[in-house]
Amino acid sequence: MKQYLDLVADVIKNGTLQANRTGVKTISLPGAMLRYDLKEGFPAITTRRMAFKSAIGEMCGFLRPVNSAADFRALGCKVWDQNANENAQWLANPFRQGEDDLGEIYGVQWRKWPAYKQVARSNRAAIELCLSQGYRQIAEGEEDGQPYVVLYKAIDQVRQCVDTIINDPGSRRILFHGWNCAQLDEMALPPCHLLYQFHPNVETREISLTLYIRSNDLGLLYAPPKNAHYALTA
Repeated sequence: MKQYLDLVADVIKNGTLQANRTGVKTISLPGAMLRYDLKEGFPAITTRRMAFKSAIGEMCGFLRPVNSAADFRALGCKVWDQNANENAQWLANPFRQGEDDLGEIYGVQWRKWPAYKQVARSNRAAIELCLSQGYRQIAEGEEDGQPYVVLYKAIDQVRQCVDTIINDPGSRRILFHGWNCAQLDEMALPPCHLLYQFHPNVETREISLTLYIRSNDLGLLYAPPKNAHYALTA
């Protein structure tokens, strides 16, 4: 809790006021870092009300993977309702598939990352390797006079991480990503927490997680004299 309060104080003292797409100015301090030892307890905020059940429901939805606000609501999480049904940009997006649709958000990328390979049709060894890895051929074409095939599969990044932790815990490549540049325009909201790396320690039988967040709301400041609201971000 002290780390959180120290960070809030640091943002207020050293952050800069910035405009952004929401219309609510932020006091921003990039590059902040927090470290938590879970042996000392769970790092829950205690200075304001925390929607813990909603947060758990949201995480379960990400892992399933859910891309409908209705499915999140069924898990006790209503935070995606506005993104699905009240975001003007998303409502006008041709990729939106009707009420409650959220597009290719977090969990879709975690559990069903769309992977495509374009391989020269003459390269049978590469095609056979792809097929042995679970890819399937979905199209053919020609580029600069050279015929090619397109192969596809959905990659379960979380499953890959779990398998690697079990079978090769010394690896420094145990990570998964949510920032799929090719599908950002197919999402009601691009991911804020977007990169996750696991660090198993075989000797101590411990595991650490590094999380990168591109934008994170810390709290809200209310300034009565000017009747203005500011958000804190790091």
